[in-house]
Amino acid sequence: MIIQVIHLTEHEVTCARFERTGRDQLAPLTGFRLPYAHADELVSLLRDQLPIAEDAKREVRTILALPPTLVTMREMSLPFTERSKIRAVLPHELARESALGDLELVCDGLPLAGGTVLACWSPLKSVATYITLLDEAGYEPEVVTVACMHWNLLIPSYHQGPVAMVDPHAVLVAQNNPQSIIFCRSLGRERSDLTRTLTAVELDKEITIATIFSLETELPFDLPSTSTVVPLPLPELLSVPAVGGTMPASALAAPLTTAQAYCAGTIFNLRSGQLAWTRRTHHWLRRYRTTLILAAIALSLVFAESGIRWFLLTRDLTSLNNSISKIYRQIFPTRKKAVDEVSEIRAEIRRLQGGIATQSMLSFLTILADAKGALINGLSEVDYDGSQFRIKGDSRNSNDLSAFRQRLVAAGLTVDQPELTSRPDGTVLFTLKGRQGGSAP
Repeated sequence: MIIQVIHLTEHEVTCARFERTGRDQLAPLTGFRLPYAHADELVSLLRDQLPIAEDAKREVRTILALPPTLVTMREMSLPFTERSKIRAVLPHELARESALGDLELVCDGLPLAGGTVLACWSPLKSVATYITLLDEAGYEPEVVTVACMHWNLLIPSYHQGPVAMVDPHAVLVAQNNPQSIIFCRSLGRERSDLTRTLTAVELDKEITIATIFSLETELPFDLPSTSTVVPLPLPELLSVPAVGGTMPASALAAPLTTAQAYCAGTIFNLRSGQLAWTRRTHHWLRRYRTTLILAAIALSLVFAESGIRWFLLTRDLTSLNNSISKIYRQIFPTRKKAVDEVSEIRAEIRRLQGGIATQSMLSFLTILADAKGALINGLSEVDYDGSQFRIKGDSRNSNDLSAFRQRLVAAGLTVDQPELTSRPDGTVLFTLKGRQGGSAP
């Protein structure tokens, strides 16, 4: 991946390229700096200087750094310092203080060392104009930032105490241990602007700025007598010269910090809200188009198979319900409409069983029929609760009744002595009581 930083000032455009070889590893490739008189000239300048045809085959991420004078900066007090919360709340806070309203502003914020927040905003139309110009040149910027917001990454690790970093357009006051920003603003054209700004910062923050790092060889300002101005020590990454371009290594320092902040995910970004970058989604869609198509086909097949299974199951259930309804009509031909065929059939079976747990009524009646034969004229009453029974009937004589009783005993029933009543014609009325199991007394 190539990270391209296009840094604008009022009359110069600086373009630096870095190759991202790892998650946070960058290598300088090339850079150039050209003057321009009007913003409309940027399109032709970039088209002439940048290899648009070659970049069409590579992944190039463009970062636009606006001139600091286009951004309004103000220190604010918020009850939190998380970047996500700052970005969510800041538009509403600024809408109350700006006549343009939150729909006409793009903004972002950075936490400062004292627990406050550096709120920065710019008119939406101004930022949109530069985005359109770079898009016409073939490099729509993914991020719109301000380079001076990331200069604190250039402070040498050995340096202690607050330090000021200056170029002809902006000043940043920051410190190490921990590395954080104390103050930042754009500079005017008066020579005393830098001295007045640093003096005000020292008085307000109660700090002493002993060292000023210059990002350019010449500064158009009067320098404070109490501070030492030294050239910015170059980062180790710039010790290797760039592959091409006309810029010295020192001129690549500011674009390098912008690229590092982008890789770390902490970059100051004005491209949000209505101007949010959406090509990332299109990029991933193009990259994984084949995978998405195959996934869609696989999902379609899964849903088709599920649909077929549902259809077959529904058909089987319908056939089963029709069979149950047919059986129900055969069992209960006089019933016109059933509420629940299965429940009604089960209830009828339980009623017929009469609560017998060990032997059904049908088995007991079968035993009586086999034992009765021609010995007994008839049975007038049979009571059976599953274990005990009582039988009433009439027999031709007492001998036939004794034979009937013996047959019941042989079938496995215990039968008590019968109660007899003789008739004038010689027949006998009887009552037999007994139970299942055991032997005759």
